[in-house]
Amino acid sequence: MRLHALEAAYGERVRVHWRTFPLIPDERPDRRSTAQAQEGRRRVGAEEPRARFAPPPLDTPLPSSSLPCLTVAKCAERQGAALFRTFHDRLFVAHFSDHLDIGRPEVLWPLARECGLDMARLQRDYADGAAYQAVLSDYAEGAAWFGVSALPTVIFNEKVSLVGAVPEERYRAVVDWILGGEPGGLIPLDLAADSAAPNQSPVGGGNASQPSGRETP
Repeated sequence: MRLHALEAAYGERVRVHWRTFPLIPDERPDRRSTAQAQEGRRRVGAEEPRARFAPPPLDTPLPSSSLPCLTVAKCAERQGAALFRTFHDRLFVAHFSDHLDIGRPEVLWPLARECGLDMARLQRDYADGAAYQAVLSDYAEGAAWFGVSALPTVIFNEKVSLVGAVPEERYRAVVDWILGGEPGGLIPLDLAADSAAPNQSPVGGGNASQPSGRETP
């Protein structure tokens, strides 16, 4: 929601591009919702009331892997920015509000159809392996180049990163500093030192924001 607000506020001066960062890159079967997971949802819902966060009932099945939903998201991206955004937003609602197991392709296909994606193309792209490899490449690059280890992480112009539930005004301050020509060459200390405790998605999906230039999803 905060990155959507940035796009609306800055228009063509800022481009947001999402990179995949699977927090569960392997297979972990039998994951279930706990009281701790419920409390985490309540906390992030309080921090971002514009988003649809709902505590999952106890013992609700949780995704056993991040890779299926992120791979389908990469496939959706091939069908255009508008369809990707629609599907991306739907994934968040499916997981954080509807408590669907988006680690299962049979759950993802109806969501993709609902979003208007070309299902024949989507399933071909999913099967050919290129999207899966793109997810792994994003993951490796995020960890090796940018030191990403938690979500959300927002990277600005490949220079500055903010981790966790950072207030929207912090994002705006960094964008203004970059658009203003990076006065002084150093980001203001109150921003550089800011690093809120990350609210980790159990599914994953790293992101990056920047003034126009090289894409960094």
